[in-house]
Amino acid sequence: MDLRQLRQFVAVAEELSFRRAAQRLHVSQPPLTVAIQRLEKDIGVVLLERSRQHVGLTAAGSAFLAEARRILAHAQLSVEIAQRAAAGLVGTLRLSFVPSAALQVLPDLLLAFRRDYPDVKLILGADTTARQIAGLLAGLADIAIVVPPLTRSGKLRVDVFREEELVLAVPQTHVLAASPQVMLKDLAGEDFIGFESREGPGFEGIITAACQKCGFLPNFVQTAPQMQTILALVAGGVGIALVPSAMQAVRVPYVRYLKVRAGNAPLCYPIALAYHASNDNPVVPALLSVVARLNPPARNAAG
Repeated sequence: MDLRQLRQFVAVAEELSFRRAAQRLHVSQPPLTVAIQRLEKDIGVVLLERSRQHVGLTAAGSAFLAEARRILAHAQLSVEIAQRAAAGLVGTLRLSFVPSAALQVLPDLLLAFRRDYPDVKLILGADTTARQIAGLLAGLADIAIVVPPLTRSGKLRVDVFREEELVLAVPQTHVLAASPQVMLKDLAGEDFIGFESREGPGFEGIITAACQKCGFLPNFVQTAPQMQTILALVAGGVGIALVPSAMQAVRVPYVRYLKVRAGNAPLCYPIALAYHASNDNPVVPALLSVVARLNPPARNAAG
């Protein structure tokens, strides 16, 4: 017994006519009659009462009809689930992110993704870039929001999708605290608090390179593995720190946030998605499509 036989039986049972059932199924009547006879022989019971003028269901036929409909409906549902899974509409996505992304980048992405893919289960986790890379390479995560460049990333793909601005966090007693904006080159003599390079080499490298372009190397007097800890050290007067602009949402007593410019432009850093090139989870390209829609490529000056 197969699904084709069940569909044939349901058509005859609902039409109570071999002729109308054959028309409905777009087949000729004799093969349909033979198919029903074979089905009855296979299951060992009579399903239909037949006469020249009448076709009716036996008690066994009525019971079998209800089950046949249920089986066919479930089979169709299984097909639809498989198709939705292949399209990334259902399934599970393990997404990790740098903690600073949780304040703006991640909420924007989740709102759009949940709207388009409400049946996908998301498993989220915040971690440092170094641990994110290890998780991706070990198959513990599908995709990660990271700050490039990455080191020892193996065969990971890294797609930059937006630029985020950096701001300067200073103690409220600092001479610059009342300034709305500072130039990066004017910070040459300051004590900096930095992000630990082993946890986020990309972030530290961006800051160091920007300072070098302005003619100095930052004097890191302290490092910390978390942005909240960096802000606590700033509040304690240990030094100043360049942090993601989203961190302004974190209200830390005794800390002031200032805009900072490097030349004629604000100081920015890239945000990227990292994932293994061989990952065949169909939800990964689904997420990439949402990110691409939210962050279209910038138009150049020529338009």
